[in-house]
Amino acid sequence: MKRVLGVLVALLALGFLTMSHSSKAGPAPEKKQLVCHQADSTGAHIIEISIHAVPAHLRNHGDCLINSEDRSLIGQPCDTTDANGNDICDIQP
Repeated sequence: MKRVLGVLVALLALGFLTMSHSSKAGPAPEKKQLVCHQADSTGAHIIEISIHAVPAHLRNHGDCLINSEDRSLIGQPCDTTDANGNDICDIQP
């Protein structure tokens, strides 16, 4: 009986430790945004930036947003035309 009780206590302790460690999530990954970036020397191309950097890129560089999460687009040429002023590139890759 003592052996069964010991095994039961050990299983409960192991279950508690597993639940307490698995419920602690690490920090959320930083959100990223693809933008068509107007570079001076290389022309416009797609880059990935932090969402915190988006306002500065839109304001200071004339960049526009790419509506995609496809990271294979990074480095590809793009068109920074935003005729309607909504910060989204008119021509999407």
